[in-house]
Amino acid sequence: MDSCRIKTIGILGAGTIGSSWATFFAAKGMKVRVHDVDRAAEEKGIVKTCANLDDLVEYGLVERERLSTLKRNIVSAESMAALVDGADYIQESTAENYEVKAKVFSEMDRLAAPETVLASSSSGLLMSVIQESAKRPERCLIAHPFNPPHLVPLVELVPGKKTAPAVVDQIKKFFEGLGKIPVVLKKEIPGHIANRLAAAIWREAIDLVLKGAATVEDVDKALCAGPGIRYALMGQHMIYHLGGGEGGYGYFIDHIGKAFGTYWREMATWSEISEDSKRILVEGVREAMHGKNAVEIARWRDEKIVGLLKVIHVKEA
Repeated sequence: MDSCRIKTIGILGAGTIGSSWATFFAAKGMKVRVHDVDRAAEEKGIVKTCANLDDLVEYGLVERERLSTLKRNIVSAESMAALVDGADYIQESTAENYEVKAKVFSEMDRLAAPETVLASSSSGLLMSVIQESAKRPERCLIAHPFNPPHLVPLVELVPGKKTAPAVVDQIKKFFEGLGKIPVVLKKEIPGHIANRLAAAIWREAIDLVLKGAATVEDVDKALCAGPGIRYALMGQHMIYHLGGGEGGYGYFIDHIGKAFGTYWREMATWSEISEDSKRILVEGVREAMHGKNAVEIARWRDEKIVGLLKVIHVKEA
């Protein structure tokens, strides 16, 4: 199937990620079906999807006159069969668990038309394991978003060993056509790209707090007011290439980069967060919120993301 012929989307799992994916596809004018084994969660997810569309209108990313039409394109699917019937693409966002995903991929594969692409939002599992439950594994891949998917443009495409290269190319072009920024992994690896980078930063951010070097709030400030601003424009490799001046990346590695050996030798290597550490971190975040609740902070975050998108990623008409 040509990427431009993908018009009907199935959303399996109506939680935070699933409802955000539904918002993204609906905002692009596609027909969206939503199904969740928990029917109350499904109903709540559709309500959230419509609320997200309202927000996109307020942000100036969706025309107000299109809103009622876009909302009508979002429907509830009472069963897996109803979800996949006639769907061109399925975005699965169920529990991050091999057993759960194997079960739903087996069912989707059995019910969906042969040309329907089956994608998982998994943040770190391997498609080679998941697709073993499918009789048509060649049309299965991971399409991992960054939260919230209806705003953040990144999507990581991770094929399994049996995924057809043509399917990866098709879905890459599909997302590019929708304004996403897809990256394709050449090799499966747990956590893909972005979450592995985030995991490395998170561990050091935790360790700085536990060592008493800084508060939770100041560690976060140091990240978002310094490296974070550059990360919105370019990645670590290009940042340090520019940091090398006329000598570029090679000069940076040979000179400035040598100092990093001292940092790396002192950095944490632990792989579990203890209960005592958890208590310290949770309390630190609570203090950093300064009386605001998570909904208020998420709203502020989304408004700022929209501002960045308009400056950096959204193309003018």
